[in-house]
Amino acid sequence: MKASTLAAAFLLVVFSASVPANASRLAEIRQQQEEIRRQTEGADGRYVRFDKGELEKLRTAQDQVFELLDGVSELSELNPSQQAELFNALEMVKAVLAANEADRQLCWREQRVGSHRIETVCATVAERRQIRDGAQDWQGKPSICVFGAACGADE
Repeated sequence: MKASTLAAAFLLVVFSASVPANASRLAEIRQQQEEIRRQTEGADGRYVRFDKGELEKLRTAQDQVFELLDGVSELSELNPSQQAELFNALEMVKAVLAANEADRQLCWREQRVGSHRIETVCATVAERRQIRDGAQDWQGKPSICVFGAACGADE
């Protein structure tokens, strides 16, 4: 019961990090990450089931959260790239705790074609993998028809 309550509270904090946060939300994020850190450092803690590699991913993401929030009282004090980094780090923590890497959201800043505006774009790890694989498949097909070739049609 306690584990599910903690997980629900964690998800609430993670998702609230994607909207403008006031000082109390940032304090809540810090406090929650510090509590998770304490529990992962204990030999008999709640997260003892994780292997060293997963714990290292978790701690690296938490270090990034702590670094980004150091001296910050409101989310608006971070530039859009730092906000995306914070979101990504919190998503990594969530993915490790939920043991679900494929559903981890990943955000990045990119300039859209035909525009000078830079936007924040997000997708899950699984969606990015699917896009990458589709691009590799497309890249491998000939774009010029050669006499006697199938010219892109399935054989």
